Amino acid sequence: MMELTINKKKITQAIAELPEDATVEQAIERLIVLHKIEKGLKQDGGQTQQEVEQHFKKRKENRTS
Repeated sequence: MMELTINKKKITQAIAELPEDATVEQAIERLIVLHKIEKGLKQDGGQTQQEVEQHFKKRKENRTS
């Protein structure tokens, strides 16, 4: 089984976008979501970077409301 790797820059950006008072659990969840998106992109080749960014933006908005 081939292991999926994620670009360090993407990981850093995902963590940087968390609120200042984010919990470890929120950070881990963000990385898991990023991993799942990357895995899906590798399998399907479907989503664009813009679609991925919109996904994160919606999740962030849902958490703050």
